[in-house]
Parts: sequence; C-alpha cells; structure tokens
Amino acid sequence: MRSVEDSPHESRAKRQAQAQRVGAYLTGAATAAGYDVRRRQGGRAQLAAATGLSLTTISRTLDGKTLPLPSQLTTWATVLNLDHRRILVESGLIPEQRGPQSPRRGPNSATLSPDEAMTAWGITDPIIRRTLNGSIVHAIELQAEIDAAQEPGPLPAAKRPWHAHR
Repeated sequence: MRSVEDSPHESRAKRQAQAQRVGAYLTGAATAAGYDVRRRQGGRAQLAAATGLSLTTISRTLDGKTLPLPSQLTTWATVLNLDHRRILVESGLIPEQRGPQSPRRGPNSATLSPDEAMTAWGITDPIIRRTLNGSIVHAIELQAEIDAAQEPGPLPAAKRPWHAHR
C-alpha cells in the first residue's frame, strides 16, 4: 500500500528532478571532455557515435527529460572518462558515502589525474583525450611491471659504484 509520501505524482516529480540533475551533470562532463553539446553544434552526434546510443537518447538525457538506464550510465562514464561511482553520486542517484573509497588518483595525491592534466593542457578534442588517456594508462601499467620486476638486492659488480669494488 502506498503512503501519502509515495504518491505517483511525487514519484514522477522526483524522477523528473533526478533526470534534470543527471542531464546537468552529464552536460558538464561532456563539455569538459571536449564535446560541444549545445544544440546543432555536432557534439551530441559525436557523443552518440562514441557511446553507441541514439542521438535521441543523448539529447533527452542531456536535456534532463529522461533518466539513463544503468548500462547507459556505465557507457557515459567510460566514454567521458568518469569514475562510475562518482557519476551516480553527482547525479543524485545514490547518496555520498563517508569512509573509505577507491582512490581516484595514484599513491601521490598531489599529482593530477590524466583527465585533470588534459584539461589543464587545454586538450579538448574527445578523440585526442581518449587516445592520450589510453597511452597514459598503458605507461602507468608498464612502469608498474618494470618496478615489480626490479627486485632489491646487491648490484652486480659491473654496476656497483667504483669505490665498492674490493
């Protein structure tokens, strides 16, 4: 049985407010990622091609007319290089959690994320951003492999400092 608070009109109003919040958040994220999503600027069509979603779905979502499906949010997050959990929180679909969260950056929190660096460098083209992000992620993975392969221990004689040879 529905309570007064759960009336169909209130639920509809709540969904509309959520759709508007999601639309505003995704519009900002798409713009930050280099898509000009204003009407008739081509960014919505580029975003549709990048996500595999229809232009109508992209437009209705950005305009705050409809809530995307969870699978669509995952697609948006992947294409716009967003943290999947953060997109849900910022969109108001799940509450902000206090306590341990997965780190957004590497061990040194004073460093920029790849997305922040590209924005700081003025790189706005979505294709360049995706390519550069992929290269950065690959470089980080390669460095981790190199670091893991280098075991601490005595240096071979040929690599020791000259004063260590005895």
